[in-house]
Amino acid sequence: MPQDLELAELMAARLCHDLVGPIGAVSNGVELLGDGGPPDPEVNALIAQSARQASRRLQWFRIAFGTANVLPASGILAETRRLASGLYEEGRVTLDWPSPDAEAEAAASRLAAKIILNLALLALEVLPRGGSVQARLVGSGGALSVQMTATGSGARIPDDIQVALKPGASSAELTPKSIPAFLAVRVAEAIGTRINQSASVDRVEFSINVPTAAA
Repeated sequence: MPQDLELAELMAARLCHDLVGPIGAVSNGVELLGDGGPPDPEVNALIAQSARQASRRLQWFRIAFGTANVLPASGILAETRRLASGLYEEGRVTLDWPSPDAEAEAAASRLAAKIILNLALLALEVLPRGGSVQARLVGSGGALSVQMTATGSGARIPDDIQVALKPGASSAELTPKSIPAFLAVRVAEAIGTRINQSASVDRVEFSINVPTAAA
């Protein structure tokens, strides 16, 4: 099968995997309401929470897996931070991401946002028991430096993600879980930079320097 078709299949599999839970919960809640009887506050709360969860994930996927051209021309990092924060509201991982300063915001680009959102998801994937993620974005000389540090018990880069982070990884080596790593690496290569990684006990860090010329 051609590589582009394999990648499309893997991306679709990841989308379905991440959306089936909240959308299924909304469907179940609506069915319960349709059975009649007095309104159930718990069912209403379940529907509202699941709908918000599905919406947050769709907004994230729209940029991380789709086109970043829908991002505003200014305030790119602020919007990227909002999307990532929504993703982190769902689980056992806390996100420490200070509001971007003017120099970092000025150095941001839409492609940088695409990489950052995929790195934010990777940081979740390396924390099987929960923990915390620190995002540090610094602008200097028109370029943007990004560090995403995940800390928590058992933090490690899974084997399939490790493979996807290597330059030249083929679609045959990928899994739905490792697609964000593959996309981040490919976008980084397209703008002439690379993603660095380091790991120690209960700590994993991803970093990248996005050049000034990145679109």
